[in-house]
Amino acid sequence: MAEALIAGGLAFLLPPGAQLVEPQRLRPAPLAGAGLLGIVVIGGQALPVMTPQPGLPGGEAWVMIDGPGGRLVMAGEALVEEAPPGALPLLAPRLSARPVPAAEAATGAGWAVPARAGRARLVAMAAEIGGLRLVLPFAALERVVPMPALRPAPGAGSAALGYAIAAGAPVMVLDPAWAAEAPVGEAPPPGLLVLFRHAGRRLGLPCHRIEPARPGEATLVARLDAALAELAMAPLGQVMAPPVPEPVRALLVCAAGGQAFALPVEEVQAVIPPMTPSPTPEGRLSAFRGVAAHRGDVLPVLDAGERLGLASVLGAPGAEAPLLRLAGVRPVALAVSVVTGLRRIPERLIAAVAGEGLVSAIAEFQDAPLPICRAAILGAAS
Repeated sequence: MAEALIAGGLAFLLPPGAQLVEPQRLRPAPLAGAGLLGIVVIGGQALPVMTPQPGLPGGEAWVMIDGPGGRLVMAGEALVEEAPPGALPLLAPRLSARPVPAAEAATGAGWAVPARAGRARLVAMAAEIGGLRLVLPFAALERVVPMPALRPAPGAGSAALGYAIAAGAPVMVLDPAWAAEAPVGEAPPPGLLVLFRHAGRRLGLPCHRIEPARPGEATLVARLDAALAELAMAPLGQVMAPPVPEPVRALLVCAAGGQAFALPVEEVQAVIPPMTPSPTPEGRLSAFRGVAAHRGDVLPVLDAGERLGLASVLGAPGAEAPLLRLAGVRPVALAVSVVTGLRRIPERLIAAVAGEGLVSAIAEFQDAPLPICRAAILGAAS
């Protein structure tokens, strides 16, 4: 089991009971607090996916932990089996939600998260417009988008302000005064549209902001149920087929001598935190840059920069570098400049290279070619 999660170049100690989970499709959450990447459903439970600290990037390394507000998932760039010195504790922050102005919500569409989100706590959200609070069950919400242009809704009566196209599909936009059975009062034009589904229909509710519902607040479900005849003109919600999983290849992306390269993840046994290899006696293991101890083994260390025909990673006296323990019959470590992290790259972006040389394929990664190397050749001493 891994001991630490790497995120933004920092190492965070994993708490007891942390479980590795496969990255899944996120429901984005731009309306929640800093550090929250989105919501994911694991084992029928909606869990927040977060970074260890606000401002850090997410990644393909996910661990599920029990935080102070319930179970959640922490995302980083890589996992290491041995925590480096100075690793930080992985503190699971309590999620907080706040009203968000339209300017912030316009940066993306997603799901809002109530305070203290955790086990089965995603209950209801309140959309505010003028002096009204219109509460909807969280399970009915689809997303929140900037208010689109409206067109008339013939035959819809007082229930609707009109039709709109939102998130790629038609929606009937309800009149908040009709939904609340109360006047909205004077208010500026709404900047947000909450998309939700009810009784198989796709509906929208304009508002100025959205926030967690208060305990005991009644939702609009009873009002909508009583007025289904008035909602008959609402577009039916389309059942979206789950996307077909795209074949991907798991690669560990690194760099050495100024060159990015990748290794198939199954060809790397472990990522060892930065260290300075111990020197070897003169004339012994001359092809190597020293030795390193790892899990009871003494590993000869090769320099990835030199193996790639580039600048040496360990050229300076006392230089330290992350090490990759390569899979194979003979234990060996490869010193690299940096370990970018685990990446899952679609197979369609990978082109094989003929022959059995150092490079087995070239991948398209961040709009640049990324050589995929063979660990057996990189780890073979000349």
